[in-house]
Amino acid sequence: MRKPGFKFRKLIAVGVILLSILVLLFIFSATRSALEVWDRLQQLPAFLFYTYIGLIVAGILFSAWLVYKLLRPAPLEKQDENEAVSQESILKELDHAEETGMDTALMRREIEMLQQRKAAGTIYVALFGDVSTGKSSIVKALLPDADLEINVRGGSTQEVRQYTWKSTSGDQLTLTDLPGRNEAEGGLDKIAQEEAIRAQIVVYVTDSDLSRTQFNDIQQLKSFGKPLLVALNKSDRFTDEEKQLIEERFREYFADEQIKLVFVQSGGEEEVLKIYPDGREEKIIRQRKADVSALAQALQDEIDTQSGMLESLRDASVFVLVKQKLDIAKQSHREEKAEAIIRSSTKKAVLGALAAVSPGTDLVIQGVLGTQMVKQLCALYNVPVRQLDIDKLLDFSGSQMKKSTPLLLAVAGNGMKAFPGIGTVTGGLTHAVAYGLIFDALGHAVNKTLKQRGKLQPAPAAITFKEMLSENLEDRAKLFARLVFESQKK
Repeated sequence: MRKPGFKFRKLIAVGVILLSILVLLFIFSATRSALEVWDRLQQLPAFLFYTYIGLIVAGILFSAWLVYKLLRPAPLEKQDENEAVSQESILKELDHAEETGMDTALMRREIEMLQQRKAAGTIYVALFGDVSTGKSSIVKALLPDADLEINVRGGSTQEVRQYTWKSTSGDQLTLTDLPGRNEAEGGLDKIAQEEAIRAQIVVYVTDSDLSRTQFNDIQQLKSFGKPLLVALNKSDRFTDEEKQLIEERFREYFADEQIKLVFVQSGGEEEVLKIYPDGREEKIIRQRKADVSALAQALQDEIDTQSGMLESLRDASVFVLVKQKLDIAKQSHREEKAEAIIRSSTKKAVLGALAAVSPGTDLVIQGVLGTQMVKQLCALYNVPVRQLDIDKLLDFSGSQMKKSTPLLLAVAGNGMKAFPGIGTVTGGLTHAVAYGLIFDALGHAVNKTLKQRGKLQPAPAAITFKEMLSENLEDRAKLFARLVFESQKK
């Protein structure tokens, strides 16, 4: 018995045979045409023959080159981060920001601090880590004569402290003792991170095997792109075998990454039991012997091997920090300016509605004011805008608004009833409140679109406008009714 799919396979076989015959016919026809052309070419004079052949070859080569250009993947643009975010580019951005009215004193101060550190010629080392891991104790061990107060209960460092230390080779280092990452309810974490960015070498101090949080901290510090040392403090609690296991796990965590692990003992106190010859026992507190030589040597190795890179890495990270602060300041400045533009345009729209005396006049006024508001918001975000895009936005928004006009007028009327003496006002005053609601929603919709998309897109902005048009209608209606009432009094 034949299988159910036999007829289908038979049809495929017939199709393959027909396709093979067509391919052969095409080959025969093409071969015959090529031979005829070749015979005719040979009958031409020599110079015409070679000219024709040269044109054919040139055409084939040009076609191949064009196909190659079209299909070749676009080369990745190599951009030097130090050139992309350099002191010159940052200063230009700061100058431009100041021209727009921004306060750049904080960013200017950051660059001044960088220049002061470069002029001092010292190497800055930031000690980072959890509370009570022994950062201050390590500084004390490196600088026995430094005036440090060590609190055995932990959390003794509540501010950024700096100490000058000379390495065994005579290099001058500034040790920055930072607050623990979870001190003061985390309020000092940002300060500590920024100081780590300003440093040339970062030391992360822990007193145990790494937790998940500490692992994430180290990953973040590593992203700053500078030498990173991990100092395991209180290492006298571990045997040599345990230290080896810890180091193996550390290498598994940070495979192929240039992060060094060193074992240190910062000293401190310990309680021991003393037994006298007569059998008496007494608990006494004695000082532990400090040993931070491994850390001191690791710091010296980093200085010796990367002396030419430490400053450039530090400079690059500080410029990135300034750029980040500038971007945040720009965003805040734009939000403030955008709110001012929206408030001003909305007020003009309300007053324009009150000033309109003939039918249709208010539409002309509101169209002009709406265009001006959109242009001002686009200029604030340095976004080029065409009149066609503005017209599309206003048309799309108008279609969305028509569906809500009765609701807007009703809410506007209710909002005006909240004020004594306003309840009897109709017509233009109600329209004025409605226009206030419309312009407020339109301005915030355009601002949100520019902020999220980086350009004016009429359709998404109109959809956002529709959503914002119905938000907090009652409260906004009362706000604009108050504005109408005050304008009428004036």
